[in-house]
Amino acid sequence: MPTEIRKIVFDAEEIRWAAVDFCLRSNIALPHANIGELRIADDVAATVVIVFTTANPAHPNEVRLGRDQVAAALIRFCIDNQVPLPRHAQKLLQVQAADQTVSLMMKVDLQVGPKPR
Repeated sequence: MPTEIRKIVFDAEEIRWAAVDFCLRSNIALPHANIGELRIADDVAATVVIVFTTANPAHPNEVRLGRDQVAAALIRFCIDNQVPLPRHAQKLLQVQAADQTVSLMMKVDLQVGPKPR
């Protein structure tokens, strides 16, 4: 059975947009401050960390998103920007921390008819 593999690479700006949008849609509290830094790591619990510049140390200055949250954020980013995604594909994140990019990998097993004789 043939298999189709697709890879969509997101840069830091696209990840930032998707992560902030995800937080707003999911009621994850964001500090009222500017984003100072975006950290991307191959860490299940903190794949993306949004670091905010705050003057008050009593308020949290970063928001951590795990691998599943980042995947959901990037899928929503694709939907919002009309990037077609196969609904029934297996989806996997690939983090390139050195490049500060995240890839959404998709695998679809294609159905084929009977072999000709």
